[in-house]
Amino acid sequence: MVGVLVLVGVSVGLFVSQKKPQVVEQTKKTDELGAIPTVDSSTTVTLVAQPGNKEMILKSAGIPKDTSSVDYELSYDTKGQGKQGVIGTISTIENNGFEKQMTLGTCSSGRCVYHEVVGAIQVTLRFTGEYGEKVLSKEFEL
Repeated sequence: MVGVLVLVGVSVGLFVSQKKPQVVEQTKKTDELGAIPTVDSSTTVTLVAQPGNKEMILKSAGIPKDTSSVDYELSYDTKGQGKQGVIGTISTIENNGFEKQMTLGTCSSGRCVYHEVVGAIQVTLRFTGEYGEKVLSKEFEL
């Protein structure tokens, strides 16, 4: 009886192992919007370091007409703290431009811990308006 059960088990195992694997088609998820177009060369961005490189002034001019907001991201490497950054949104745009002062570090309860930036700062601006979205990226050395 045990021999028959072993023989049946081996037969079933051989049958299952010879069965072709079933192929399941996967649909690829694609970004419906595609890549965000860049702004034209009339849009400029500057990053001006204040004394000590703890504060920066981010300026942009020639922003596309009908821009309602600008998302910004500054990313940089630091000594001892790894990759850090500053993000935010600007919704007050005057004369097709803006100016924003920002701290390279963290502040809480009136006390700030500043980042010691190593290398370049990557600035990315995403402009949003009636035209959709446009982007501008630039790298700055301190």
